[in-house]
Amino acid sequence: MNPRQILVAAMLLGSVASADLTVILPDPEIYADTSEGFLIETTLPGTFKTPEGVIAALLTLGDQAKNKKLENPFTPEALRGSSHFEGAKPLAAYYRGARIKDKEFIVSFSGEAMRYLNNTAGIQEFVKGSLVATVVKNFPAVKTVQYEIDGEIVTDWDA
Repeated sequence: MNPRQILVAAMLLGSVASADLTVILPDPEIYADTSEGFLIETTLPGTFKTPEGVIAALLTLGDQAKNKKLENPFTPEALRGSSHFEGAKPLAAYYRGARIKDKEFIVSFSGEAMRYLNNTAGIQEFVKGSLVATVVKNFPAVKTVQYEIDGEIVTDWDA
């Protein structure tokens, strides 16, 4: 299922209402100046309530954020300065789903997602920072966010 099909399926399952989804995206200007407080709250069109819907919306609608100063770190353009740029697809192309187990939020991807998740420290801060902050904002009971790659939880990261 491609990212747009996931989004349509989420809509058909009733996870979308008429308000906006609060997400967190990086401000590259603040990051360049201080690298603190660079993750900024903004909104995307639609209210997505399920774990799958929130992550699918963040990954596929990042370019539609209300605050246009913020960067969408989930596109190949965000990888331009890294060795992982060649042939990269948007992170949404590698997205497999999300679920909550107890107080743990698990986001599943195929192996190619490591281009984003295990890249330079800066890219990791933008990508994982946005994912984690958006999850915590929309699911406040969540205590940890884990990344599942090809069915295995990854805990060791380079950079």
